[in-house]
Amino acid sequence: MQRFEKDMTRRFLIMILAAVAGLFTVITPEVLMAEKPVSAVKPFQIQTLTVRVIDADRQPLADVRIYQNHIFFAEAAEKHLLENSHHLTDARGIAVLEMKGKNYGLQLWVSKDRYCPLHAWWAPDYQTDGGQIPDEFTFQLERGTSIGGIVKDEQGQPIAGVRVAVENLTSITPLAMFDNTPLKPGVRPEPRHWLSEKDDVVTDADGRWRLNNVPADDQLQFHPRVREALPDAPELGLKLTHPDFSGDIRLGQLQRQQGITLESLRTQTATIVMQRR
Repeated sequence: MQRFEKDMTRRFLIMILAAVAGLFTVITPEVLMAEKPVSAVKPFQIQTLTVRVIDADRQPLADVRIYQNHIFFAEAAEKHLLENSHHLTDARGIAVLEMKGKNYGLQLWVSKDRYCPLHAWWAPDYQTDGGQIPDEFTFQLERGTSIGGIVKDEQGQPIAGVRVAVENLTSITPLAMFDNTPLKPGVRPEPRHWLSEKDDVVTDADGRWRLNNVPADDQLQFHPRVREALPDAPELGLKLTHPDFSGDIRLGQLQRQQGITLESLRTQTATIVMQRR
């Protein structure tokens, strides 16, 4: 049985790395689709997980978005199944999630405007404790910092409607890159890879864009093994798209070509030029 190649969690990590290497385009959690829809599944069991989300002062955070991706085995199923769901925390900062069947891989993405997004996952094949989903789990979200920039055409005119996807490349772990990484207990939570995707960030009439959920500079640090493998990778990778202009074919393509630095993103003076198609 091809185990890890069929594991949606591994697919996600491999695609992230391929994007860094310039071999794949932007992906999001929503592309993790089931091989077939989950319907009328008789599970072995149903487990609940109470997720609590708090801020840096340990106060509850309401209306936090939780995206749940669960791979599981269920009774009478020939192969693993996958179920995706969306949740919001209540006024107590709580959301109660359900997991069906026997866990094969659970991922949670947690986000709220102006806070640094987080990710947690449990995968038995890749973590020594990956089969031990707790009854409760707490995410503590730190306040985000801002980056931004301007997008113009070749005549120096601002371009409105450019979609700007931003990936935190420093969140890539050795487990995602190296097959010989020994199994260890999972580190939970971790920074989320994608800080913006799809229509999260779009340039305005002045060609300006801004993102306010970015970790502070002292949190944007590569793991030494990852930095050695990706010596030229920026801390934050950008991918720009627009129907009328040539955008990034590969993650960070225009950014690298035009010398966009983290400092210029922080001062929101980073200017990227796009060519009309």
